[in-house]
Amino acid sequence: MKIAFMPDTHFGVYDQAEAPAPDDVADAMEHCIAEAELAEKVGFDGLWVPERHQRPETWWPNTTSMLAVLAARTKKVQLACTVIQPTFHHPIHLAESLAAVDNLSRGRLVFGAGVGYHEDYFRCFGVPFEKRGKRFEEVMDCIVGAWTEDEFNYQGEFFQYEGVRLLPHPYQKPRPPIWIGAFAPKAMERALNYEGWCLWFPPALDELAPAAQDMRERAAARGKDDFQITVGFEGWLSDDPQVREKHGHRWVREWSFYAEKGLSPDAEATDMLDQIENMFLCLGNRQKWIDRLGEMKERVNPDWLCIRTRNPVNPGQPYPSRSECLEVIEAFGEILDAVR
Repeated sequence: MKIAFMPDTHFGVYDQAEAPAPDDVADAMEHCIAEAELAEKVGFDGLWVPERHQRPETWWPNTTSMLAVLAARTKKVQLACTVIQPTFHHPIHLAESLAAVDNLSRGRLVFGAGVGYHEDYFRCFGVPFEKRGKRFEEVMDCIVGAWTEDEFNYQGEFFQYEGVRLLPHPYQKPRPPIWIGAFAPKAMERALNYEGWCLWFPPALDELAPAAQDMRERAAARGKDDFQITVGFEGWLSDDPQVREKHGHRWVREWSFYAEKGLSPDAEATDMLDQIENMFLCLGNRQKWIDRLGEMKERVNPDWLCIRTRNPVNPGQPYPSRSECLEVIEAFGEILDAVR
C-alpha cells in the first residue's frame, strides 16, 4: 500500500460572501507548495490534487497549473489529479497541458478523471450538464487518442477533429495511467476500461472491502491484474486528548455541506462525527492511525491511500495554522513505514 498526501486547495469558508485578498491567495498557494515539498521529504509516495471551481473557499482552482508547479518542485513522488472533471474542458487543450506535466515530471503523472457532479462547474464553463456521461466518454476518447496517435481524427456527437498532431506526446508510453473517480455503478463500470478506481469519502470497511474485491475480480476478468484500487482517507494526527473536539467539527461541517447539496447521505448532527469516523476519518494519536490504516490494509489492501488533513474553515471554531499543518505532515512521516 502506497501512501499519498493531498495539499488541499481549501482555505476559505463555505459560502463566504467576499473574495479573498490577493496576498491571502498567494500565501495559500505557497502553503500548498510547502506542504507538497515537505510531504515528499518525509517519505510520502505521492501527491494528489483536486479540481474545484466557482467555490469561494477554494483558492487554487486550476489543477493543471498546480500539477505543473509540483512537477517542478518535486523529484520522485507520483502526481495524481483526483479527480479532474474533463467533461467541461476542451479535450485537446487538456491533453496538451497534462502531457506537459508528465514530461516535466519525467513520467510521474496519473490522470484521475471523473464525470463531474457539481452543476455550477459546468455553468462556469458554459457546458451543458445534460448528457455529461456521454460527453465525458468522448472527451476521454479524444485525450487518449491525441496522446497515443501520430495524427488524431474523431467524429463524435460533441467533438470533431481532423489531423490533430499533439506534440510532444506524454513522457510515459503509451500514455499516463488513468484512474476513474466513481461512486455510482455505471461510473464504476466505466473505471474498468482504464487502470484504476479512485474513491473519496469511502464507506465503512464492511462495505468497502467487498466492493474493492468485486472491482479487482471484474478487472482481472478483463485481463487487468494490475488494476489499482485507490482511496482517500482523512483526519488529524495528534497526541492532544482534545484532538476530536478541536478538529472533528471541520468534517461535520463539510459533510453537512455535501448533504445539503444532495451529494452525500444525510445524518443527524449529533451522530455525524461518529458516522464518518467509522468511514474515512481518523482523529487521534500515532497508534490510533497505525491501527486504522493497518485495518484498511488488511481488509481492503488498496494500492494507494491518500491522506488529507485540511478542509474549509468552520467559522468560530479552531483551525490549524500553517505551522501546525506542516508539523502534522512531519508526524505522519514518522509512521509511514509502519503502515505501508
